[in-house]
Parts: sequence; structure tokens; C-alpha cells
Amino acid sequence: MALARLDCTIDVASLKGPRVIVLDRLLDAPPARQARWILSVAALLVVLLAALGALIHPAISLVLLVGLSAGLLILSRIDLAFLGVVAVITLLPFAAIPLGVGFNPTFLDLTLGALYLIWAWRLATREQATLRWPPLSAGLLLLVGWMVVSLLAGLGQGMPSRNQLRVFGELILGAGLFLIVANLITDRASLRRVFLALVGLGAVAAAVGLVLYGLPDALEMRVLSSLRVVDYPTGSGVIRYVNDDPAGLQRATGTSIDPNSFGGLLAVMAALVAPQIVSRRPIVPRGLAIAAAALIAAAILLTVSRGSMLGLAAGLGVVGLARDRRLLAIAAAAGIFFLIVAGFLPWTAAYVANFTDGLRMEDQSTIMRLGEYKDAMILIRRYPLFGVGFGGVRDVDIYRGVSSLYLIVAESMGLIGLTIFVGVLGAAFARWTHAWRTMDADGMRAVVLGCMAAVTAAMVSGVFDHYFFTYPHAFALLWLIVGLGMGAVRLSGERQP
Repeated sequence: MALARLDCTIDVASLKGPRVIVLDRLLDAPPARQARWILSVAALLVVLLAALGALIHPAISLVLLVGLSAGLLILSRIDLAFLGVVAVITLLPFAAIPLGVGFNPTFLDLTLGALYLIWAWRLATREQATLRWPPLSAGLLLLVGWMVVSLLAGLGQGMPSRNQLRVFGELILGAGLFLIVANLITDRASLRRVFLALVGLGAVAAAVGLVLYGLPDALEMRVLSSLRVVDYPTGSGVIRYVNDDPAGLQRATGTSIDPNSFGGLLAVMAALVAPQIVSRRPIVPRGLAIAAAALIAAAILLTVSRGSMLGLAAGLGVVGLARDRRLLAIAAAAGIFFLIVAGFLPWTAAYVANFTDGLRMEDQSTIMRLGEYKDAMILIRRYPLFGVGFGGVRDVDIYRGVSSLYLIVAESMGLIGLTIFVGVLGAAFARWTHAWRTMDADGMRAVVLGCMAAVTAAMVSGVFDHYFFTYPHAFALLWLIVGLGMGAVRLSGERQP
């Protein structure tokens, strides 16, 4: 496919402009002149921070000061900035700074902004000599461009709120992680660092979820409510139950607020690490991969997220089909045995009943989803090309919102946007499949297979929920994994004679 073949680099040194020339002169200036420039800039920053604190809110000055200090600390360490982004995605995806001035900048905003700033600095100072455009770059740019078109077309429905515009900006920045990761991965060691950051922090998120779930309800509520300092919800509602019934099964949420989005995060992580367990030469220690997978799998079960479990099953099915079909048969037999035995145990009986009720479309949440699907089809028929954008809907009898990744994409960007979205991910899968068949049987090949499994898990769970498009951190995770897979493919191609 054409979208899967674009792979080029741009020599940044050949793109020098006036700003870069001025920067070169400043860096080459005598120490005394550089000191004067630094003092002048510092004095200007002090005046600006003081003005912001006096005119708007004192907290803004504090936040900016901390942010600037942290930015200066990690300016030459883009890997630390990337680690910060992954930590927010996995551990504090909804954290924000409650300034009370009409908007609350999220941790995702701040970490992504720092990452892009550091990357731009590296390019401007030629610390990174080339700008890499991995395969699928054209498809990603087309998707981002159509998101902008849909936003503008949706202005006919009314101006999006400030929060909706912030979420849209986060979606755009999250998609750009595809390019960031491609430029971070320069060799096998850097790919291993990116992989370990994802899997390691995913396992930490699972462990946090297990610990919180194991606490007494009152203590768990107090611990989760303490996150109010970063704009998290508080009170008894932080503990979630099936169908919101306290008499039913409790659901693990970790620090993700929503058990379904937590389950989706974990399903993607489990599918990503699974091939490392069966690889002949994994890029991470096999024991570490097994421990991470076990933690994540246990946490997924406690989310009671049926869509996430089906997504994980589909991802593991990809691994089984590609690696060893006997593993697939063994896993299927084990799953059937679990369902039979679980039906006779008190806790697991309720668990299995919840799962089977969903398959029979008899429980409350499934019935509500069916109603949402019907309403979504009405909206899509009225706005088939561009959708309604990323704001509200002027029509009083419909609304933008549905528990399906594909329907929410079609509602927001029309059928054209849905085609582009599915087409880019399909092109990624085709590229990975071709590369996997030709690569050496080592840990790099397992990374490609893991990315295939992870995207499959996201796409299957997306049939039943919307978070991989509506939650910026989940959207960013999706494109981060696509970028990781493309980086592994590129490194494999460079090693070939």
C-alpha cells in the first residue's frame, strides 16, 4: 500500500533559516556575551512571571517556574521527557493543575509540550542531524489534516468549548508521538529503552490497580480521593461497580478513573509484551516479561471489562497464529476450562454471568450501548462526509457520543475520516506482516509481532468502547505503539545487506 512505503529523511542542516543562524552565532559567542544574554533572558522571565502572577493568578507563576526548571533540567535528555509522557499516560492520565482560571492544564499537556520543545531544540541546534519520516508518515499527516478539516466543518454546529478545543489539541499532539518515537529510535538499544518504558510502566499501573483493589473500600476511597490535588474526582463514586450497583462486582480502575479505559490500556500492554515470552531471543529478560504479563493479566480480570478481555484474546490470537498455532489451541482449551470451572465458584460465577449476559445482550450496559449505536447511525446518516467535528451538535434530537471507537470517529470526522483512520492502521498491519515474515527470529521480530497484537487488541476492544479516540492519552498510546513498530521495521531493514 502506498501509505506504507514512505520512508525518507530530511537533512536539518540544509533547512537553515535566520533563526538558526542567530542561534549559531549565539552559541559561538564569547562566554561574557553569552552570560549577558542569559542574564537578560532571566530578568525578562522574572518580570513576565511576576506580571502573570499579579494579573491572572499566583499559581500560574509557580507552575511556569516549576515547568521551566524541569525543562532546563531535562533539555538535553529527550529520553527523560519521553519517559514522563509514558508515565502520565499509564499512571496519571487525567491529572491536571487546578488553577481555577477557566482552564486546567493537564499533565499530558505539560509533558507533551516539553517533549515537543526539546525535540525542536535538538533539531534547531543540530544535535539531531536528520528528521526521520518513517513509513506511514503520509497517512498520519492525512489523518491529522482531516481532523482539522472536520473541526472547521463542525463550526457550523457551534463553537467548541474551551475544554473540547484542549482535547482536540491533545489528540493532535498525541498522534505526533508516532514521529517522536521514530526519531527517538536510532538503534536497537534505543528501541529497547522505549519498549521497556512502555511495558515497565504498564506493569506498574497494573500493580497499582491490584493494590488499590485489595484495600478496604473506605481506605481505597480515601487514597483515590487524595488525588483531588491533581483535579481527580473524589468521594464514593471513585469506586466502580458493574452497572454502578454497589451490590455487584467491584471493578478495578487503578488511577484511570474508568475501568474500561484501564482495561484497554492493560490489554494493549499485555498483547505488546506477550511475544517476548515465546521469543527465542527476547529483547527483555524472559522472567521480566512473564512477571509483567502476569501482573497485567490479573489486573485486566479485575476490571471486569468485557471489551478489553475480548481485545486481549484477539491480540493473543494474532500471536498464536503467527508464532505457533498449538499455543492458540492450548489457550482456547484453557479458556473454556476456566469458564466451566468458574461457573461453580462464588466470585467467578458472578464474573462469568456478567460476561455471558453481555454476549446475550441482556444486561443494562449492553442494552444502553445498543441504543447509542442506533442514535449514532442517525447522526452519521445526516452528516456522512465530514461528521459534526469535535464540539456539540446543533440538532436537538441527536448527540455526539457513543461507546464504539468506529462510530465515534465517523460521528466526528465522517465516513471519509473513518476510512482514513482504518486505512492507516490497516497499512501499518500490512507493513508489519510483511516485515515479520522476512525478519530474523529474534527479539526485534517479537517487538513487531507485539505491536501487531497490541493494535489488534485496541481495534477489537474499540468495537465496544470509544476511549482510543476520545481519551487523548489512549489515542497517544495507540500512535506511540504504531511508531514503535515502524521503528523496529526500519531497524530490521537497515541490518539487511
